Amino acid sequence: MPVQLTTALRVVGTSLFALAVLGGILAAYVTGYQFIHTEKHYLSFGLYGAILGLHLLIQSLFAFLEHRRMRRAGWPLKVPAAPSRRSVALCIAAYQEDPDYLRKCLRSAQRIAFPDLKVVMVVDGNRQEDAYMLDIFHEVLGGTEQAGFFVWRSNFHEAGEGETEASLQEGMDRVRDVVRTSTFSCIMQKWGGKREVMYTAFKALGDSVDYIQVCDSDTVLDPACTIEMLRVLEEDPQVGGVGGDVQILNKYDSWISFLSSVRYWMAFNVERACQSYFGCVQCISGPLGMYRNSLLQQFLEDWYHQKFLGSKCSFGDDRHLTNRVLSLGYRTKYTARSKCLTETPTKYLRWLNQQTRWSKSYFREWLYNSLWFHKHHLWMTYESVVTGFFPFFLIATVIQLFYRGRIWNILLFLLTVQLPPASQDLCHCYHQQVWLGHFWPKNHRGELHWPHPCVHLGSGPSRGAGLHSLLPGSVQ
Repeated sequence: MPVQLTTALRVVGTSLFALAVLGGILAAYVTGYQFIHTEKHYLSFGLYGAILGLHLLIQSLFAFLEHRRMRRAGWPLKVPAAPSRRSVALCIAAYQEDPDYLRKCLRSAQRIAFPDLKVVMVVDGNRQEDAYMLDIFHEVLGGTEQAGFFVWRSNFHEAGEGETEASLQEGMDRVRDVVRTSTFSCIMQKWGGKREVMYTAFKALGDSVDYIQVCDSDTVLDPACTIEMLRVLEEDPQVGGVGGDVQILNKYDSWISFLSSVRYWMAFNVERACQSYFGCVQCISGPLGMYRNSLLQQFLEDWYHQKFLGSKCSFGDDRHLTNRVLSLGYRTKYTARSKCLTETPTKYLRWLNQQTRWSKSYFREWLYNSLWFHKHHLWMTYESVVTGFFPFFLIATVIQLFYRGRIWNILLFLLTVQLPPASQDLCHCYHQQVWLGHFWPKNHRGELHWPHPCVHLGSGPSRGAGLHSLLPGSVQ
C-alpha cells in the first residue's frame, strides 16, 4: 500500500476515533444518566463520573506496568567503554538565579557519574548585576584548565550595542569555540529569554555531541540521571527524547510548594508513566530531559522561530521541543530511574503566574500536537481529547450549579472536587514516608536519601555522591 494512502487512512481513522471519544463523553455528560442518587440529588453517581473513574483506573494500570518495566532493568549500571560510549552535553539555562540554588545545581552537575560529560551554562544577561552567576561558575567548575567562558555583548539573533556585522560573526565563532573545546563552559549573552539561551547552547554545540541533556539552573541532579536517560535512548532508536522524575526541592517551605510536590508526583509517576508506556510523553520537563542531537538540530530553527497567531512564542519552550520530536514520528519516554530536585514557587502570585503560563502553552501546543496524532498510538489521541476538553465540562458544571443548584449542591461539588487530590495526597505521603522510609535510609534531619546505581568513576570524592550531600544542612 502506498505511503501516502496509508497516512491518509491513519489521519481519517484517528480523526474519527477522536470524534467518537469526544461524542461519547459529551453524550454521557448531556444525558446526565445516574446509576444511584439520594432523594434530593444531593449525592449521585452517574455515567459521566463512571467514565472518568474508569479513565483514572486504566491510566493507573498502564503507569504501574511501565514502572514494572523500569524496575526490570536492574542494578548496577555499567558505563560503556570509551570507544563505544556516546557523547553527552548538559545544557543549563540560567537567569537571575538564586546563588544558593545555582551553586547546588553546578555541584550536582559536577557529581554526575558519566565520564567526559560536557557542561554548558548559558546566562540570559550580560550586565554587571548578572556577573555573580559567572563568579559562581568559576567557584564550582572553573578551577581546571578544561573550563572556559565568554561574555558576549550580543546573542545569535540580536546584536549588542556597538556591534558590527564582523564583530557579531566573530562573537558567534568565539562562542562555538569555547563551547566545543571546553569540558565546562559558561556563556553570558544579551538578554533574550529562555528560548534564546537554549538556542545558543544547541547552536554552539552543533553536531559535536550525540545527545543533549537539558536542565534549569534551580535544579539539583541525581548522579545517575544522565546514564539512566541515555540507556532509554540507546535501547530503542525510535525514541527521540526522554524525561526523568522531577521532585520538589523546597516542598516544605509553604503549603503551596507542598501541594505542588503532590501534583508533581501524580504528573510524573502516573500521568507521564502511562504516556511512556505508549511512547507518547507530551512534555519532557525542562529540569530533566535528554534528546537525540541529530533530531534536535533538524528542527532547531523552526523551534526557535515558533509563532502563534502571528506572534512569536515566548514560553512553553520545553513542551514545544517535545512536540517537535513527536512531529517527526519519534517516540518520547519517561524513566523514574532518572531523578532530580527542582525549586517551585512558595508564594501564591508567583505560583499563579507560573500556572497561567503553563496553561496557555498547554492549549497552544494541544492544537499543534493534534496534527501528529496519526503518527502515534491511539492513547495519545484519547488522552488529549479527555484532558483537553475536561476543563470545559468542569466550567459548564460550575455555571449550572451557581445558577440552578442549591447551596448544598455547591458545597458538595467543591468537596467532591477535592477528593481525588486528597486521595493522591495520601498515596503520595504513604509512598514517601512509609514505603521509602522503610527501604531507604534517612539522615539526621529525617530527610530521605535517594539510592543510585553503584557507578564509581574517577578517584575524587565527588564522583557518584548522592543528592543529599547538596541539601541544606548536609555535609558537602
